Amino acid sequence: MAIAKMQKFSLLTFYDQKEAVLEQLQDFQGVELLSSEKYYDSEETTGVLAPVREEQSEEEMENQFGQVNWSLNFLEEYVPKKGMLAQLRQPIKKYTLQELAETAHTYPWQELCQTLRKQDKRLRLIDQEKRDVLAQEAELSIWKYFKERPAVLKELKKSGGMLGSIPTSEMADFTTNSEKLPLVYVETIYQSQTTTYLLVLFHKDVKEKVTTLLKKAAFEQYIYPYEGIPEEDLQTMKEKSQRLIDEEKEIKAALRAMTNEQETLRIVAEYLDGAITRLKSNKMLLRSTHAVSISGWVPVDGAAELEKRIKKGTTGNYYLEYQEVTEKEIADVPILLENARWIKPFEGLVRMYSLPQYDELDPTPFMAPFYMVAFGMMVADFGYGLLLFLATFLGKKLFHLSKGLEQNLTLFQLCSIPTIIWGLIYGNFFGFEFSFQLLSAQDDVNQILVLSVIFGYIQIMFGLALKFYILWKKKDQKLAAMFQAGSWIVFLISVVFVAAGMLLFPDTPLLTIGIVMIAASLLAVAIGGSLEGKTLAGKIGSGLYGLMDVTNYVGDLISYTRLMALGVAGGSIASAFNLIISYLPPAARFTVGILLFVALHGLNIFLSYLSAYVHGIRLQYLEYFGKFFTGGGRAFAPFKSNENYVEIISEEKLQEDNNGKLD
Repeated sequence: MAIAKMQKFSLLTFYDQKEAVLEQLQDFQGVELLSSEKYYDSEETTGVLAPVREEQSEEEMENQFGQVNWSLNFLEEYVPKKGMLAQLRQPIKKYTLQELAETAHTYPWQELCQTLRKQDKRLRLIDQEKRDVLAQEAELSIWKYFKERPAVLKELKKSGGMLGSIPTSEMADFTTNSEKLPLVYVETIYQSQTTTYLLVLFHKDVKEKVTTLLKKAAFEQYIYPYEGIPEEDLQTMKEKSQRLIDEEKEIKAALRAMTNEQETLRIVAEYLDGAITRLKSNKMLLRSTHAVSISGWVPVDGAAELEKRIKKGTTGNYYLEYQEVTEKEIADVPILLENARWIKPFEGLVRMYSLPQYDELDPTPFMAPFYMVAFGMMVADFGYGLLLFLATFLGKKLFHLSKGLEQNLTLFQLCSIPTIIWGLIYGNFFGFEFSFQLLSAQDDVNQILVLSVIFGYIQIMFGLALKFYILWKKKDQKLAAMFQAGSWIVFLISVVFVAAGMLLFPDTPLLTIGIVMIAASLLAVAIGGSLEGKTLAGKIGSGLYGLMDVTNYVGDLISYTRLMALGVAGGSIASAFNLIISYLPPAARFTVGILLFVALHGLNIFLSYLSAYVHGIRLQYLEYFGKFFTGGGRAFAPFKSNENYVEIISEEKLQEDNNGKLD
């Protein structure tokens, strides 16, 4: 239950074994690479070691990765997606780096990517051709009523003929005027509300007059682009359109069937991503003519496994040394939290705030119990808690979850236990009251309020005790421990003495003792604040300013009253819902009433959980962490694949799992 102890390591081995060593480190997943230039002093490496210049192009590998990634995105549009429940029911597939490499080197993924590019290009062309054919069909649909070949109009010798359109509003005048001309024939082929499509035949002797008349009527000539009869050409276009549709369906059906290819491409993508990670790591290495230096961070507990991996990659030809963390490096040390199984789910809440620095305490185990109790007190319903426990339990049993999702479910499962307990204390079950109640959310609001403040008092005192311990451990901070943490502990204790002397034991010296302790503790607070000042005026000002924290502690204690407010509010809302349903007639109560019960309590459950989650976090971050926790640590970033597509498991872990199954 602490921050993993770290140490730096530096490995010297032959350059031709570099790739094998990096693969072993990537498979180990337990080291974070560090620039070798930072590990060594510049004087140690000048003229001996230089940055690595890798022969294999990182750009080339990234281009390959880009092709595979494009192919995956392309297939994503067509391969049917499984439903959320179906995905959760499917076991998470795990692969070793060796399996990834074998797939990438044996599967013809380059050919598949080229095929997908061609299919994408063909689908785009089909789409364009379909639009063109559709436009042509629209034109032919107008002229299909012309039963001759339009091309015959070009073959007329003594006569002229044109196809075209005029606005329908001009049609009446045009018809009247055309009838006045001899040797002119006008036939309406198709008419819409706005446009009339015509065939105009005329003798060449009246061509000029007909042309003038057509211009006056805003005639637009249509040049028929085909040689056949419009109706037959339309049928040809429809057949072409159908062929395009059939081809498109065939290609898309083939793409939808590429589930296995999609899975394999994901494996290849993960392999290429890991290879790119190894290539990028070259920037952190140093080399000579025949040797290479690899440096990094490793947990002390992982040193034995590290050496085992190095031996595998180097066949025993290496030199390995370790360096302990110096005080100057504390801010740069990566943070890896190590907590027990039931504490680990709460690490996510700490990460949302900030990871601790290397020389700090891990706040996770000191926060988890308080968060659980606060969560339970804010929901405080036996039925709600039982439902949450069963939902998370079944979710973990029935579905195959990612590590992060499983940790989140475990967090809520743990919080459901105090919710059940507080539900029994309040005697609440989906808004109904048990016959027995230690505290009533309706009648004992003041007692619950006091209980909430007492809970906050205990947590704040615990936070101050942790602050005292952290400062006392440092040789130059013992005075600060006494005056900046111990003084406030005494102050809070003295407040209890004063309250007890005034309310519980008025005839005892408790009140006097409490007042004296308050005065002494506030004097100590002022002295503690003055330690931060550099000049006499600064010390006086800092000391007086430190006394302002009295209001902060009062505000912190008041903040814990939300435990009472949310618990009572949730129970009251649930009771109100039950009351509304009870007013329904018996027939409606057991039909519509059941649906209302589920819907209304479902809403209240959601709001209760959300409120407890958010306000529980707020109490930890603002009222608790501020007493002893600084944060600002950097997360441990293991040298491994990014696992964007599949989950990577080390060969050692795979062997352990297989041996467990065999047993």
